[in-house]
Amino acid sequence: MRHLILPLLILSAASAFALPRSDKDTLTNTRYKESTAEKAAREFKEADADLPPLPDTASGDWFDLYVSEDYTRKPKILLDSLQIMPAPDTSIRYVLNVQSAQGYDNLTAEGIFCARSSFNYGGDKRSSYKVFGYGDTVNRRWIQPRNGEWKSLGQAMSRNDELRTVLYQAFCVDGTPQSVEGLVERLKERGGKFAPSLKNRYK
Repeated sequence: MRHLILPLLILSAASAFALPRSDKDTLTNTRYKESTAEKAAREFKEADADLPPLPDTASGDWFDLYVSEDYTRKPKILLDSLQIMPAPDTSIRYVLNVQSAQGYDNLTAEGIFCARSSFNYGGDKRSSYKVFGYGDTVNRRWIQPRNGEWKSLGQAMSRNDELRTVLYQAFCVDGTPQSVEGLVERLKERGGKFAPSLKNRYK
């Protein structure tokens, strides 16, 4: 009897391995192919937009951003300047005034892009920022940078760029708000003096 059972077990095991496999047997769908429309929808393409008028630094809806006790400058963001670019750009544009300790104004018109995921799928754009213009408060104009490009907000951004880390935590962490009102609410919740710290969340 034993001599009959062993060949039967071997035969059944061999036939099981011979069965055709399907995508349900794997962790990935090997048959799926991304369409041209789907690929275009997730690819970043910067939207052309005129720079806003140079704002008055002495008035307007400026919100004080808090970085740390050791941060000697006084950064502010103009809430009225916040806007969300249409897809496939989806970046957030805003105007900053990073006052020096002596009170000198340093205006920049910037954008921040929040990556759709912390994983890099097929070369998707990573979270990054770009300076579109520097404010010339004497001649009341914007000066565009010569080599303006998007700069990645990497893992060490909290050490290298504390101010934009605050903006990243406000706009990008836990999903990006889909309205200007949502952006303003996030800033007030996370970017002010008494905002809860998010710095250790991803360490």
